[in-house]
Amino acid sequence: MSQNLQERISELQEQLRQGVISRREFLRYVTLLGVSLGAAEALAACAPKPTPTAVAPTAAPPTAAPPTAVPPTAAPPPTVAPTAPPPAAEKQALAGYMLRFNPAICTGCLICAVACADKWATEYFPEEAAKGVNLEFSRIRPMRSQYVDIINVCQDCRLIEWAEGSTKAPCEQVCPQGAISVVPEGQGKPGYTGMGYLNIDRDLCLGLDLCGRCLEVCEDQFGSGISFDPIEKKAQICTRCGGLPTCVEVCPEPGALLFVPLQTNGRYWAHQPEEFFELTYAKLYAERRDV
Repeated sequence: MSQNLQERISELQEQLRQGVISRREFLRYVTLLGVSLGAAEALAACAPKPTPTAVAPTAAPPTAAPPTAVPPTAAPPPTVAPTAPPPAAEKQALAGYMLRFNPAICTGCLICAVACADKWATEYFPEEAAKGVNLEFSRIRPMRSQYVDIINVCQDCRLIEWAEGSTKAPCEQVCPQGAISVVPEGQGKPGYTGMGYLNIDRDLCLGLDLCGRCLEVCEDQFGSGISFDPIEKKAQICTRCGGLPTCVEVCPEPGALLFVPLQTNGRYWAHQPEEFFELTYAKLYAERRDV
């Protein structure tokens, strides 16, 4: 690390310590200086803390204490044994919810994607996962553009029955193998699938080399919430972790990533990434982006 870069990072750490800049601003500035996200997180965590100034003790002048009568000693009250704190309430899986993100709070830190990739790689390819994190296993994809970060993830779109003859998801409708389906409540693996959310049966999926129809319909209309694992090239889709999404649990910015009750057909929120960047920029800065 060059001397100038080290001095600039030290200045930013001092500003973070004094509250002049927020943690989000610190991460953005440091990454703009060419530091990786992981290193920036570490630098934010080890920002110098204020050192308390030692105060020299002042000697009090001796004072003559008047004689006092010593009251009779009373028996000490019985000691009460400390009680153990109540166990933390177990989190319940939620059905009928959707993922939403706030672009004004999201820093694009990729922690959600890292947690997602590590979870699913460990589930299907534990030996590969032990070597490190491969973001290609992630079902949630933070994307960065000029001044804007967005989250690309399956929006759980549904066809409209009166217009399209079905209430299935578009990817589910076109899958020739029936590999994409909704896992009802009470079925699936807790913390991974179930609670009425979509899942892909890897044994039925033909993979990208032989099929890819789910990707075609999703990418053509909605920017693709479908991805493929880097080893077997089987389709991947966000299952909302069976109602307990890990990405929401690990997000370091309160309010950046939310799991909220479903408000409308997820299709309403689905956009091509390029369109999403423009819409988000206009919403944040009240003007069109001039690239």
